[in-house]
Amino acid sequence: MTSHAPSTMDEQLAQIAAQLNEAAAFVTPEVIRAGRKSAAGTESLAAIEYAINTIGKALVLTDLSIDPEQDAEVLREFRKG
Repeated sequence: MTSHAPSTMDEQLAQIAAQLNEAAAFVTPEVIRAGRKSAAGTESLAAIEYAINTIGKALVLTDLSIDPEQDAEVLREFRKG
């Protein structure tokens, strides 16, 4: 993954998309099955799922809502779990 700091929001989003796609290539069924066999692996898979769900929720809320502060508060509450 690249370490150069993006200078615009478009560049930052492109960098995030590239990093997520790069990471997704490693999350194969074999990796998931192997991860489920240990407590540490299961914990890591749960963290991955949580991060993906948080990103998805942010994308949906941002598309559907007109109140950015309310969106941020909903995401903060979601992250608290």
